[in-house]
Amino acid sequence: MSAAERETGDAILKAAAELIGEHGYKGTTTRAIAERAGVNEVTLFRRFGSKQGVLRALGELWARSMAGFAVDAIPDPADTRGTLEALARIEVRQALEMGAAALRLALDARSVPEVAEVLGGGPQRNLEGLADYLTARQGAGDLRVEPEVVTGHAAAALLEMAGPADVIVVGSRGRGGFRGLLMGSTSTQCAQHATCPVVVVPDS
Repeated sequence: MSAAERETGDAILKAAAELIGEHGYKGTTTRAIAERAGVNEVTLFRRFGSKQGVLRALGELWARSMAGFAVDAIPDPADTRGTLEALARIEVRQALEMGAAALRLALDARSVPEVAEVLGGGPQRNLEGLADYLTARQGAGDLRVEPEVVTGHAAAALLEMAGPADVIVVGSRGRGGFRGLLMGSTSTQCAQHATCPVVVVPDS
């Protein structure tokens, strides 16, 4: 593939992510994607085959930047603190770059079969990758579980207890609010206000 072809493909994927974030998958057409990317619609079909093909390519691109898939590529996974910080940066970067589109697709997957088919087990495999790493480091004695029950607002309590912590690890969703959202209020507030890296583990 030539540099020009790669550039065209990247432009189409970028346009698709923007439009899906704005209008959802069903509200995004191949014509609109092509127009925003500055290419002919025929070029889009030649490169990706269909709108679902564009979505599949987006999913593959995002998967490469998910922390759970990146664990094996970390230079020194035995450096638990360094690895968790690196994984936190990966998740935050992805959330900033793909957040709106990823959120819309997570909602669309509940009602649009072709979205559900493409998303498949990606989020679950990402979760498993993170869980396997944490389990391994716990087995090596680098991580300890010390239960402590506190009262008060969840995010405020976590932030107060974190203090000089190296990293905060939270689940993506709780029991309240809108279950379709990628992140709940607690994980969002921790990510916004913590003074240390925050790892948000996706809901299974």
